[in-house]
Amino acid sequence: MKRQRTIAYLAILVAFVLNAFYIKTTHLLLSPDEAYYWDWARHPSLSYLDMGPMIAWINMLMVRIMGSTAFALRMGADIFASLSALLFFEIYNRFFSHATALLATLLYLLNPLVAAGAFIETYYVPQILFMTALLFLLFELNETQKPWLWYPIGFVLGLGILSHHMFFFFSLEVVLFVVISARNRHWLWKKEPYLGALITVATASPVFIWNLTHGLGMFKRALSLMPAHYNPWFVFTNFFFGDMGLVTPFVFILLIYVMVYSIRRGLFHHDERFNVILATSLPTFVFICFLAFRGRAEVNWPSAGFIAPFIGGVYLLEETYRAGHRKFVFLSFALMFLTMLPVFYFEHYPSWIYKRLHLPPQNQFTRRLRGWNRLAGQVEGLIQPGEYVGATDYGITAELAFYLKGQPAVYFLKVNDTAKNAYWFFQDRSVLKGKDMIIVDRGNGTLNPVTRSLFSRVKRLGTFDLTERSSGTPWASFTFYRGYDYRGGTSWTR
Repeated sequence: MKRQRTIAYLAILVAFVLNAFYIKTTHLLLSPDEAYYWDWARHPSLSYLDMGPMIAWINMLMVRIMGSTAFALRMGADIFASLSALLFFEIYNRFFSHATALLATLLYLLNPLVAAGAFIETYYVPQILFMTALLFLLFELNETQKPWLWYPIGFVLGLGILSHHMFFFFSLEVVLFVVISARNRHWLWKKEPYLGALITVATASPVFIWNLTHGLGMFKRALSLMPAHYNPWFVFTNFFFGDMGLVTPFVFILLIYVMVYSIRRGLFHHDERFNVILATSLPTFVFICFLAFRGRAEVNWPSAGFIAPFIGGVYLLEETYRAGHRKFVFLSFALMFLTMLPVFYFEHYPSWIYKRLHLPPQNQFTRRLRGWNRLAGQVEGLIQPGEYVGATDYGITAELAFYLKGQPAVYFLKVNDTAKNAYWFFQDRSVLKGKDMIIVDRGNGTLNPVTRSLFSRVKRLGTFDLTERSSGTPWASFTFYRGYDYRGGTSWTR
């Protein structure tokens, strides 16, 4: 047992070092969301319009320690992913089996969905860590029945709410676990869970305070993201099979099977470990499928709900092996590894498959992680002394802020009365009054009238195409304007 833990910890350390090397050497630039959350960190707040403040706080810490670089930001993802892997191993090793704990951890580290979270710094990084910590505490509570465990459970749920608003839903899943678990239902009549809930509210109070003082902005925004017109089956199919492709098909099948099987194993056979798995996985996946039919769901949304069935899946395969079905188990593990490894490699080094499939640049998934430094270089050539820079897209705004020399403030310029984001809450536009500005607009069309109305007059300066260096094939276009005499509002409310 001690030897296996040593090997597992060493494997996690090796993964950490290799991730750090990849982060240092990759040519992939920050994604728009990564740059956006970095810009949050330059404007400390109790919370933000899009999400809680945890990702900004992490970025603030990494920038303070290592400087304002892409390496510093992404090392936050590497650190949190490594801590998640350590907790994953301890959950499996402590509450399921010593025999396959190392194997389960290797599968976890190599899964493309997990691996992407080890170098892309978004709010899913702390979400995964706090969900893994929550699972450890729930399994420990089920095993030991120690009342004081409700206090760290409450604290972790509060940290989760600071990270992602899905933790409001995960908090309800904790209640669901207590309700469906015959062994743990007695907690409904104890004081400790309710004291834990108070700890949750206290820990997450920055989110509540910010929303109460900003018109419940975060909650209203979350509800407004569903499109008015959509094909539900098209959205669901893209989500479902996209999830299958990213998690990899055989792992995905195993996860779905475990979520459903947990109903039988937990509710009817009273294996309380599977009640934990059931309560923290199936409701999450069903809820996000429901959101897909409502018009929007993305492949990374259920990632926190996959941790528990991943653990349960490897354990069920071990049980199947002990029952004598060895060929089936060997085949299952072989198929999972053989399908994960190519996706894992492609995710980190995609150019080889781009060349073999002759994918045009506009169809390559890494297009959002390239070219921003070149765009910033073009903007630098246009700026005159005393001018500011603005953009009509939050991602362009953030990327320019990061990649322009000196990392100056770049201002988001509204395109309509509903396109609000975090910039409208923390950017001071009073400094823009009467100033000229370089405006960057996506595409090569005409500047929208709402943005145009922010200035006395606007002059088109030209367009710029991001092109493949080898072939010259364009994949994104931008139009530059000079706006004269800014006369727009100074806050998001005007």
